Amino acid sequence: MAGTNWKRQWAGVAGSCGAMLFFAGDMLFYGHWGSGAGFHEGMIQTVQNASLGRLFAGGLVGPFAACLCIVGFWHVYMNVRPSQKFAGRAMLVLFAVLMVWGSAIHTLWTAKGLAMKFCYGSDDVGCRALLPAVNSYWNLAYNIGAVPGFLGVIVLIGLVLWGKTWYPRWTLLANPAALMLLSPLVERVPAPLGAVLHGGFTNLSIAVFFLVSVWTTWRRGVKVANGLESCTESG
Repeated sequence: MAGTNWKRQWAGVAGSCGAMLFFAGDMLFYGHWGSGAGFHEGMIQTVQNASLGRLFAGGLVGPFAACLCIVGFWHVYMNVRPSQKFAGRAMLVLFAVLMVWGSAIHTLWTAKGLAMKFCYGSDDVGCRALLPAVNSYWNLAYNIGAVPGFLGVIVLIGLVLWGKTWYPRWTLLANPAALMLLSPLVERVPAPLGAVLHGGFTNLSIAVFFLVSVWTTWRRGVKVANGLESCTESG
């Protein structure tokens, strides 16, 4: 039992590391110092000046980051009460699908970056057609991939709200969906950190979510290891 809880706890840490690896990929794509309001202008300039190796590396970290995040969502699943395992499994599947899509979308950003690097502002007819087509395809993939994420978040919010997990209800404030509501405020953050926060806010939010998850459930793992909770509650 102690070994299981050790794995559960460190799986959450792995999830946070995965989110930070996604963030590192974001920074390889377009990371730069500047204000939040000036992020888009700085992003274009950064991508156009980026080396091919930087853009390739930014995309290729996606599958590794997604695997770590899936491990992290297993940690979240293990914090669902035994009586709600069906809903917990549904949530885990939804989040796993989200990460599969997230990996593909993140890797695809390299192609988007290459189109921006070589075609942005070009008068070439092919470039003028290519860039909006790539952007349209990427946005479509992003929107489709977001669907299982939103559904998973809804399930998690319901489970936490009705006390069907080991999470305190206040942790809803650390839910990625709740944190994303703060994203418009990032544009007001001045240089030099504003652009960094703007570019990586989604993945930083997921990292915070996993860290809060580990912090608020670590104590339970200690109780289980010491036999202070019943086997039926150990998840």
